[in-house]
Amino acid sequence: MNTAAAQKKQTAFRLDGDLLERLRVKARRENRSLNNYVERVLMAVAYDEPNEITIAAMKEAMTTGSRNRR
Repeated sequence: MNTAAAQKKQTAFRLDGDLLERLRVKARRENRSLNNYVERVLMAVAYDEPNEITIAAMKEAMTTGSRNRR
């Protein structure tokens, strides 16, 4: 048995009609189902956190950028 499939839970959300249509269009462009597309987007938001190296690089870029604007 696929444990990943066993962990999935069905749920329902109320979404604005225009938002839903935009999501459908984006899903079609990537040849994904609407469900798969929305799940991928939510996983990216929920789990994509920068690591320490990325955070340091972001801070350096912000510092360098503010110095270059002076």
